[in-house]
Amino acid sequence: MMDMLTHFSVFLVGYTLFSAASLAFAYVFFLPHLKKNIYSKLACVTLLLGLASLQYCHYLSLTSSFDALANQYYLTCLLLVPASFYYFSRFVLFVDSTLELKLVIHLIPILVSFFLPDKIVPPVAFMIGSAYCLWFVHLVLKLRIQQGGYVLERFFFGSFAIIVILALLLVLMLPYIGNTIFYLFYGGSIGFIMFLVCTVVIIFPEMLNDIQTATQVTYVKSTLCDINVDAKKMQLELLIQQDNIYQNEKLSLSYMANLLDLSAHQLSELINTKYGFSFSRFVRRHRIEQAKRLLLAEPNTSVLAISIMTGFQSQSNFYTAFKNETKESPGQYRSSRLATS
Repeated sequence: MMDMLTHFSVFLVGYTLFSAASLAFAYVFFLPHLKKNIYSKLACVTLLLGLASLQYCHYLSLTSSFDALANQYYLTCLLLVPASFYYFSRFVLFVDSTLELKLVIHLIPILVSFFLPDKIVPPVAFMIGSAYCLWFVHLVLKLRIQQGGYVLERFFFGSFAIIVILALLLVLMLPYIGNTIFYLFYGGSIGFIMFLVCTVVIIFPEMLNDIQTATQVTYVKSTLCDINVDAKKMQLELLIQQDNIYQNEKLSLSYMANLLDLSAHQLSELINTKYGFSFSRFVRRHRIEQAKRLLLAEPNTSVLAISIMTGFQSQSNFYTAFKNETKESPGQYRSSRLATS
């Protein structure tokens, strides 16, 4: 049994190393719809590098005589990961914030760790990390967009919080369970978190953008103070209902904002406050509604053709979005409605 767990943990270590490199590359160089700055990019790379380093130390501990908990580099990474997670979360949620001197306080535990006994560092690191993670989860789940979000979003953040609490309990039990058990289950937890993140990026790539938008509306001063909101909302409705602008597969927040003579932040806030959605979800819902009409009005038109007609860049994106909205695939929706008509 232990050998099987060890092999599985080693597999997760390799998976984490590959996923960390892929996610860092994607965040820094791609995801154009996401608001990023140099601080969030640096924090992202540091966070993923720290997690990869921890997993590599777990691999060495499980396959050789290396003992990570007695190694200063590993102990430093244990404290580096929570700090970089905090910085990344802060600069992603509050994208316009800058690096202030008071933020340096979050690096103090890393410096102090060099003077602490080895046995003290893991509990301290996990308690700090748990506090940061629960702060992040609490902040996100308070957002209106998340309260009405998809099951996938609630499952992701709920799972994230549970894993954090279990990891804290694990390190507190370290004197009783032994180092090998700790490496197995902590390595497995990191691997599972990476799997969750990669799954969300693939299935719901706009989640982080939705969270950013909701955060700006909820916690940041309004950008609509000098704007005739009702008039702009009417213009937006005309673009949607008469011009069918959502059919443009390359439609972006900045492009639509220019049409309305607004900034991207102003349009984002307008849509979120008036409709309760982020820009991406707002557009996606109109595309899905049009697709539902076309699926029934044109039964001989293929699903691929309808996905293109409604502005989706690929059939897979259309399928995923349609199922998230209706709980049915496009084909199931069409066949069930036509059968009862």
